[in-house]
Amino acid sequence: MHLKIGIMGRQDGWKLLLQQIGIPGVAVTNTLLPEEFSAVAASDDINDRESEMLRQYLALGGALLCSTKVHARIRQKTVQSVNVDYFYPPESSIFRSVGIIDIHAKCKLAWNANDLKTNRGNLGAYIGSNSKDIVIALPFNPASLVFDRRSAVKSFYSPEHRMPFETVSLVSKGKIRRLVSICLEFLHHKRGLPYVHLWHIPGGAKSVFCFRIDTDYGTDRQIEELSSVVHRNGIPAAWFIDVKSQENSLKLFKDMHKQELGIHCYEHQVFPDYERNIQNIKKAQSILHSTKKDAKGFAAPYGFWNEGLGRAIAECGFEYSSEFSYDYDNVPVVSRLGNTEGTLQIPVHPICIGSLKRHSYSDAGMIGYFDEVIRQKLAVREPIILYHHPRDGCHEVLDWIFNKIQQKRVPVKTMSEFARWWKMRTASIPEFRYSRGNVYARGILRDKSLYVHITKPDMTETIMPVSKQIIMKSVHWSRIPELWNVPDDFLRERHLNYRIYLIRSLDAFADYFRRKKQ
Repeated sequence: MHLKIGIMGRQDGWKLLLQQIGIPGVAVTNTLLPEEFSAVAASDDINDRESEMLRQYLALGGALLCSTKVHARIRQKTVQSVNVDYFYPPESSIFRSVGIIDIHAKCKLAWNANDLKTNRGNLGAYIGSNSKDIVIALPFNPASLVFDRRSAVKSFYSPEHRMPFETVSLVSKGKIRRLVSICLEFLHHKRGLPYVHLWHIPGGAKSVFCFRIDTDYGTDRQIEELSSVVHRNGIPAAWFIDVKSQENSLKLFKDMHKQELGIHCYEHQVFPDYERNIQNIKKAQSILHSTKKDAKGFAAPYGFWNEGLGRAIAECGFEYSSEFSYDYDNVPVVSRLGNTEGTLQIPVHPICIGSLKRHSYSDAGMIGYFDEVIRQKLAVREPIILYHHPRDGCHEVLDWIFNKIQQKRVPVKTMSEFARWWKMRTASIPEFRYSRGNVYARGILRDKSLYVHITKPDMTETIMPVSKQIIMKSVHWSRIPELWNVPDDFLRERHLNYRIYLIRSLDAFADYFRRKKQ
């Protein structure tokens, strides 16, 4: 039995998702048998012949993940089309730990829907309930939404009454990736098969911590004080330099020990076109190069991203970039430039101390917010990647964050270290096979940092070094821990946040008077 995903229809979106998850996926060509593919992922553009192949595959005991549109075509049913802002899981849902999934797209609700509610409260997804119907039909095609480039202002949940906000990717790409992984795990278990995928954290750890610093207009004193904080806590941070405002202070960064340097900009601005973006980046590169320090990564001002900027980043040869208007709260992903690949994105959590200060959070309130973020990330086993600005201070809060990371024994890496590891991991996804109760891997890379995650239908799991043969009876199995439970009031995130309009108006007035004085 091959533990791999067959892809029918358009390939690129599914391949991206499967790479992130760490499970092999190949195009279905001539035959489609349950022994050859442990599950199939189908895009909306399948033809009549492929629809018939899926019918036969399901009749033989195969498992299918698709959109409601595809499922309706296979079952020859009609579906309802509606515009949906977001979906969220009901209380008993297998997707409970995912929370709100922002879509903002036309969706098709299943005629037999039994999971995932729309923002209006209608059920939209279908999960098959018996061994002859091993199907999950989602009300949207996840493989197309992962390339969505829209951005919008979103609120983020906080234990405090005032919710911070930021301009981020409109579609919750990280939530979609988690949703697909949960679907594939469910489908494998329904077939009585183990769910096997290459682990997404180095060394089999439950998370990894990276700390990014955007130096926006920071003074020498602010930079030196922040440098002292990260040094005494043993944090190898990635400093993204606002070159124009710190052009006369570059020696500060040159003398930093065990710190990574990146480029934020020359002019603190993102332009809508390729030409001005590349001029801005190259000017910063040229000045920083004079200090004989390499800039491995790039992070755009305000987290903005557009295709012109993406092309400029790729042209300038950065190892990675990090813009939360492209993606946030996710594992790394290669950006998309038309029909070609761009630069690897390292998504961060988009709310920083500066965001919380704008809402008058106390130090205790900030600690409460980041405690919730870290707790959630550890529960769902995602990277913890936070960012900060020297001018925002609050070093006691940073000390608390760093101490919490150390208490939880989360390994710390620079962003370039994580980027290089991720590229190696993506190129190392082996072929998995299940035979006589054991798992076999072919095409593995012998690297001690690569681990495999296996879960079984009895809800036990193991995370262990990848090897050519895994004798399941010899493995130590433990119960799959309970994932993050969304707070009872989690939907508050998508209620009207009047502070967005208040703070944006105050920003506009301040900007107007600043320009008038100039």
